Amino acid sequence: MQFRRRSLPTKPQLQPHESIPQEPNDVPQYSISPNNGSKISPRSSTASLAWSESASDPDDPSTPPEAQVNEVMDTVKDLPAAAVDFAGSSKKRPRRASTQLIAQTPEDIKRIIGDGQTGTKVIEKYCCGGGCCFMETIAPDTDSPDYAPVVIPDNAAFRSLQLRLGTFSLDTELKSVPPLPPTIVSFDPPPSTTAKYESTVERHPPDFMQPHPPYNVFSAPVYHTRELTKPGAVKRTFHFDLDITDYPEEGGVDFKVGGAIGICPPNAPEMVDDIFDTLGIPRFVRDKVITLKTTTGRWPTIWGDDKSRELVTTRRELLTWCSDIQSSPPTKQLLRVMAEHADAKNERKILEYLTSAQGQAAFCDLRTGPHITLAQLLHAFPSSKPPLAALLSVLPQLMPRFYSLSNDPHVSSDRHDLPAGRRIIEMAVSIHEMADWRASGTVPPSSVRNGVGSGYLLRVANAFAAQASPLKPNPSTPNTPASGPVCTPGIHIPMFRGLMANPLSREFASDGPMLLIGAGVGMAPFRGFILNRLRHANCANKIWLIQGVRDSDLDEIYHGELGAEERQIKKVVQSRNSSRKRTKVTDADGAEAANQELEEMVEDNPKISASSARYVQDEVRQQADVVWFVANAVDGRVFVVGGTGMGEGVQKALVEVAMWKGGLNEKEAMEFWDGKKESGQYIAETW
Repeated sequence: MQFRRRSLPTKPQLQPHESIPQEPNDVPQYSISPNNGSKISPRSSTASLAWSESASDPDDPSTPPEAQVNEVMDTVKDLPAAAVDFAGSSKKRPRRASTQLIAQTPEDIKRIIGDGQTGTKVIEKYCCGGGCCFMETIAPDTDSPDYAPVVIPDNAAFRSLQLRLGTFSLDTELKSVPPLPPTIVSFDPPPSTTAKYESTVERHPPDFMQPHPPYNVFSAPVYHTRELTKPGAVKRTFHFDLDITDYPEEGGVDFKVGGAIGICPPNAPEMVDDIFDTLGIPRFVRDKVITLKTTTGRWPTIWGDDKSRELVTTRRELLTWCSDIQSSPPTKQLLRVMAEHADAKNERKILEYLTSAQGQAAFCDLRTGPHITLAQLLHAFPSSKPPLAALLSVLPQLMPRFYSLSNDPHVSSDRHDLPAGRRIIEMAVSIHEMADWRASGTVPPSSVRNGVGSGYLLRVANAFAAQASPLKPNPSTPNTPASGPVCTPGIHIPMFRGLMANPLSREFASDGPMLLIGAGVGMAPFRGFILNRLRHANCANKIWLIQGVRDSDLDEIYHGELGAEERQIKKVVQSRNSSRKRTKVTDADGAEAANQELEEMVEDNPKISASSARYVQDEVRQQADVVWFVANAVDGRVFVVGGTGMGEGVQKALVEVAMWKGGLNEKEAMEFWDGKKESGQYIAETW
């Protein structure tokens, strides 16, 4: 008899909409049920390689029992204080990863994971690595006449942190509080012999930010932008055309299909000014020219040498271009600096508690919960006003963001709408949005904030749309980029060549069968692959594209831009029903009308399946013949690009296809795909 665990999650971490595991009073119960699945009869590997039109998925092949993992689960269940909520039943607070106290001593940990690696793989999915398992709890004497409770700050920013603090007082002795980090940054007046410094803070990073010395960041003119998604899409996606005609020569390396460019995004001006205002830094000081001195490290460069520096700059440049103030989780070093400079005793105690051994669980919640910005922390603890130099000493470097090219640079340079001799690269960017802490408690959120990179590019797209004259579409190919003269409004994006030898670019071949699997904006580099192939021959029986979208009516990017054979080479899998509104009916005549409407929708848009919502990995299973053919071709390539969750789902589906079509067991199937990775025939890029 085979047994299958039903409650263990298969995803690497919890998602923002999921609940937080809580420490239960009783030992959790695990559901174990027999696996009665019957073995399927695989189709012949010589079946037709045309797209499968079946709407129903084949049964999943049976999976061998995971005896070692089951033993680990039994061990966890037998622990008297086990608190792992694998079912995720708690409903208190959304978070990006799970952190949970499952043991208090090294002996407990060893009993759980044993001496092998299997147990470690089970536990690491639910652990932040911050040492919660070794935290020390507090048992204060609340009846003592000297007991002084800590007053919680009463402000919206603090409430938005959703901290779950333990019971402690102002007099509680905290253990393992880290020492105050050294201040490695200082400001001096500029040398009198220095020429007048012209800051470019509003449009370009300072010159000392060199992604790959001795080359500087290039200011690329924006030739054109357009929104790829339609109103109502859950996540907006924009297309950018960048003019790289004047990009300097760099050792003979050129832009390549499948490559990725680096974008140096600045922090939003309003967020920078908010921090200046909170710290009480006068406006005339913010843009005053200074000499920055650092004693060690790479900051404020990107990938410079670890050494001391003296650079002429301004405080605004440092906070705008060089310091990550919103995308990196808080560190204990940052909280320790804020505690040192907090005037209010209760705020200082809470900040110290978060850095201590007793506050380890709360600190992990803070790091793995919703994204927290520096401004949010400063507003949550308003009495803490550290010197800017001390803050810059502990803030991480603001790093470039990388975006795959969505074109073949040589094909785009031949576009009819380009002036003679101009070179264009293209990319697609999805705008990342999240509720701003100031909107906490409002439904729906009254305001949102964007990611650092996507937020900057959204501002660029809006500025371009406000200043540039609209382009005239090409009447012969209405779905291709617009044509006509471009009004260049002088808007630029700081970028550099980036990764032209990344796996996508390195393993792309101009011939041989390719299976391209992408979801959302992950489909963008595949557009460049297909355009490259179209230069040499047709794509029929050479390329198969599986594109995952939420709703094909709203967010299917680059629809109609993949050549005349797009309908033959592409399958669109939508995870949500079509956006066309349908009325619920109960009577026979109404049911017949609804069915007729669905048939008309499929007839109007043949790429939409009449089945219920599916995911990319489901289509991979349905197209097992195509997958197996490409995987076993001498020059075949399988590319997977998209989010981590999609990538893991596709990986599992590929393993199942190998088990099904190749008659392999699970271990052999995994080794099969590992071999394909080593040989460059299976390339997965996920984030």
